[in-house]
Amino acid sequence: MQDSKAPSAANSDFNNDLYAAIDLGSNSFHMIVAREVHGQMQIVDKHKEMVRLRSGLDKNGKINSKAFQTGIDCLERFGQRIKGIPNNNIRAVGTNTLRNAKNSREFLHQAKQVLGHSVQIISGQEEARLIYLGVMLGLPSDNEQRLVMDIGGGSTEYIIGKELENSHLTSTEMGCVSITEAFFANDRITDEAFHQAVAHCRQILRPHRRTLEKKGWDNAIGSSGSIKSIGQILEINSWTESGINLQGMHELSKALIKAGSSRDAKIAGLKEERRPVLIGGLAILVATFIELNIGQMQVSQNALREGLLADTFGRLNKSDARDASVIAMQKWMKVDIEQAQAVAKTAKSLFKQARDTWQLRSDSFDIKRLLKWTCLLHEVGVAISFKRSRHHSAYIIEQADMAGFNQQEKLILSTLALNQRGKYNADSIADIDESVQSLMPYLIILLRLAVRIHRGRDLEDVDPLLRIEDDNQLYLQFAENWLDEHPLTRLDLESEAKLLERLGCQLHIS
Repeated sequence: MQDSKAPSAANSDFNNDLYAAIDLGSNSFHMIVAREVHGQMQIVDKHKEMVRLRSGLDKNGKINSKAFQTGIDCLERFGQRIKGIPNNNIRAVGTNTLRNAKNSREFLHQAKQVLGHSVQIISGQEEARLIYLGVMLGLPSDNEQRLVMDIGGGSTEYIIGKELENSHLTSTEMGCVSITEAFFANDRITDEAFHQAVAHCRQILRPHRRTLEKKGWDNAIGSSGSIKSIGQILEINSWTESGINLQGMHELSKALIKAGSSRDAKIAGLKEERRPVLIGGLAILVATFIELNIGQMQVSQNALREGLLADTFGRLNKSDARDASVIAMQKWMKVDIEQAQAVAKTAKSLFKQARDTWQLRSDSFDIKRLLKWTCLLHEVGVAISFKRSRHHSAYIIEQADMAGFNQQEKLILSTLALNQRGKYNADSIADIDESVQSLMPYLIILLRLAVRIHRGRDLEDVDPLLRIEDDNQLYLQFAENWLDEHPLTRLDLESEAKLLERLGCQLHIS
């Protein structure tokens, strides 16, 4: 008799075809599970919970204990659903509130324990990119230029693009929760407060208006809970014939102002879960229509989570936005690509030889590719100045908007780039995710060796043999007479041997 607790081969195969995307938004947490069917994504499960993380921020910028625990409890339930799905098929991301909360690190630590998977913080630009991807996947393919807008709890994103290619990404610091808290305290809705909120939102959007208008668009599409809710209310109350328009929103705002609070509003289609933050979302949407002169907006059922799912599927099928970002930065910063590729090739060889001895594996990060990308970008700082170029490289990588990379991945790249030469900065790895922090010194050593080996920039295949004994005795062996023919490299490696002692390693070259 088969053990009921043991997964069958059929169940195991089914789980291998499953993918999961989890969006830890400022107002609600979303989970979507899909199955790969003939190269396409088929949704098999969705789940959403109102967590109201942004509303739980205290005066010190920390998530209070109630909101903190509500979020963790939700993720524990999500963890049950994704259990058994391959780790590489799961992506979980945090957005505005977790970007800004002072205790987000503690939250992420507990989240990983209950979810069984790490949560990565993404930038506003990356959030916008994923939103656009998700929305576009739910629309028919055509040649129209589209403006996509998404109202979150703490931020609102605006994206312009055509089909799957975006041409402009903007993330603004206004969301349905933050605007509601700022202008409608204690659920008191007045005409004056609403006009002040709209004026404030227009002021936030105004610096972006010229760029958005210059790009232009054929039609506007909105996503997220606020926009979907407003669209449903306008339709149910016959305040619109199709989509969302300004006149319909004026009718909704008048009804809310007349009621005096969202709690007392008797409006058909207004769901209880949406009442506390609807007015803030409405102010943002009205401001956007006025500022950008939008006549009508269609509503998308897709959003960030669908984009995250598609992006994960693309990564596993050799279509990774991160590769494109690295190539774009190389061109932008005029990197010597042949030199960068030579360093990357040698680092790859060294990584392969050291992987088993140093246990260079991580469930949360693709460290082999992160090392490769660092090699390809390690000289971006030279475009600013050769002096302190490694510091410039680290700063550029960490601060640049790089599609596909989350904040931790960029921090890993930046830290590696910072430590490519010179004295090892032990403090630089302090903020690296604990799941990969202990591996950072090893990755730094491999990068430093690859950079040193190619100091001569002669681009020849070197491929030295690396043997590691007792974890810290490194024996680097080159082809016969190679070191004699490359005296500068020999001197560099001898200097490196002294610097690596600070990392507790002894380097022997021959």
